[in-house]
Amino acid sequence: MEIDYLKTGRQVLRDEIEAMRRLDEILDESFERACRMIDACRGRVVFVGIGHSGHVAAKSASSFSSLGILSFFLHAAEAVHGELGALAAGDVAILISNSGETAEILALLPRIKELGVGSIAIVGKSESTLARNCDVILPTGFTAEAGPLKFAGSSSGLLSLALCDMLAMAVAAARGLTAEAYSKHHPGGAVGASLHANLK
Repeated sequence: MEIDYLKTGRQVLRDEIEAMRRLDEILDESFERACRMIDACRGRVVFVGIGHSGHVAAKSASSFSSLGILSFFLHAAEAVHGELGALAAGDVAILISNSGETAEILALLPRIKELGVGSIAIVGKSESTLARNCDVILPTGFTAEAGPLKFAGSSSGLLSLALCDMLAMAVAAARGLTAEAYSKHHPGGAVGASLHANLK
């Protein structure tokens, strides 16, 4: 059987573009509330996830840190085995789960509430258990994965990652982050070299 790789690739791309368009349409004041919560945070922004959502959470913690927003990644499975002790009052937790029913994440909610940690849910299902138990809900608008393999994660992760990028950039811009300040967080690599060259 002959396979049209280009056709399949374009189908995935178009499906993901459509998913991003839907996200743009459903953005509302909840996004502003999440940004204000993060901007006012005097502790750390803690990204929590597992599986694909865990990889999104880890990347997002890295992005926030590079922008000077104190953050770290907490793997949900490790958290229920003791790492939850890293959370402290004054932190803000961003919990990422497409289903909103991830058992390892739901198990963290009682302690998060007990500590008074602010909570933001990034979820595909706004009526999920996770969404109902967080201070701010950021629905991704997820309807289906991209391309012909609807069982394989694609659009769900992209939407969560996009929301995290949006939060990072919006808060960093509100705080007046400059290229000079960013260069101090990112002195290495091609990005660091370019920044230092432009700042001379």
